[in-house]
Amino acid sequence: MRASLYLALAYLKPKRHLMTVINLLAVLGTLIGVMVLVVVTSIMNGFDVTWKEKILAFEPHVTIFAYSRGLEEEDPLFEQLLEMESVEAASPFIQSIVMAQSEFTTGHPMIRGVNPGTDTLYKRLADDHEDTLSAGTFELDEMQCVIGVDLAYNLDVRVGETISVFSPATFAREGEILLPEDLEIVGIFDVGMHQIDSGFIITDMQTSRDVLGMQDGIHGVQVFGDDLMLADDLAEEIAFEIKFRYQVRSWKQLNEQLFNALTMEKSMMFFLLLIISLVASFLVSSTLIMMSVQKTREIGLLKSMGFRNSSVMGVFLVYGLIQGVVGIATGIGTGLLVLHQRENILNGLSKLVGFEVLPKQLYFLDSLPAKVVPQEIVTIGVLVLVLCVLAGVLPAWLAARKNPVEALRHD
Repeated sequence: MRASLYLALAYLKPKRHLMTVINLLAVLGTLIGVMVLVVVTSIMNGFDVTWKEKILAFEPHVTIFAYSRGLEEEDPLFEQLLEMESVEAASPFIQSIVMAQSEFTTGHPMIRGVNPGTDTLYKRLADDHEDTLSAGTFELDEMQCVIGVDLAYNLDVRVGETISVFSPATFAREGEILLPEDLEIVGIFDVGMHQIDSGFIITDMQTSRDVLGMQDGIHGVQVFGDDLMLADDLAEEIAFEIKFRYQVRSWKQLNEQLFNALTMEKSMMFFLLLIISLVASFLVSSTLIMMSVQKTREIGLLKSMGFRNSSVMGVFLVYGLIQGVVGIATGIGTGLLVLHQRENILNGLSKLVGFEVLPKQLYFLDSLPAKVVPQEIVTIGVLVLVLCVLAGVLPAWLAARKNPVEALRHD
């Protein structure tokens, strides 16, 4: 093995001929393949984690919907839920699509009515106000509201101004006409997810009832368990406990389509980008074939001196292995560097092409997320290394089976 390593390093030593350029191209191909895999998988992981964080900042672990049957704010259901061991909190909510109009334009967000002092999600936003509050305050009173930053931009309104809000559902009522309610904007929140920042108006319970023309009642219950990852089990337990009187959905079920699409996209991207590494392994294979042709006389000399086929084969396998290791190591390093500078790169590309490369409206996020998972980096490295070694097996075997007499007569 020592002789094989020594000869492989000697062959890899830079010289002023074509093989040096070909060696560099083989390493560069591996580098690019590994770099792209590291960057793409880390960004996909970032989207997955960030979307979960943003969604859970505005959604409970489990939601009980009572639109069809109706539910009272003091319903015994709350005591029944809080008696369950896996339930930590339960709070009522009112939620419906409304029309919002400012002096300049209109929008159609959701209005969410909550009890500001007891609602878990609202208290979480208020407690984390340094990160979630763009302007104003989270202190709500009657006929006041807090809206998302993108909704405020779309309606061209600021803190202290008013918007007219009314429900399309009230138009169908006979014998009465409900006029729009003017709500004062006391705060503007920014959770960093366009779907939420552009789609919600938060008010207290009574204000939302006035807007929707409700005398009493609520639309559902927000439930929080002791483990968000077991939300599906908690939803099933609650549904069984309340004898399936209401629709019960976990946060995973409500966003199942989004995360399934992300998982499928990540798998497909990994498979397609792995082809780049496969092409790089062909470069390694081509390099070894050219090297075996160039070193035909040396192979004959080695075999005449007593080198076994396995030893000659080892020279070329180590040769390809070193190329792969160098390409993988530099590829991982380059990928981590690109991830570290991803925002600067993204801004530079946006300026270069003249439009926003990562529009918030499309990906729902205001920045490019990334999460490096060490296990995936190791998997990428091992997988690409296996491809490089397999690519070197055939050229090494062809070199090892050469007849020493014919090899010495070469040229």
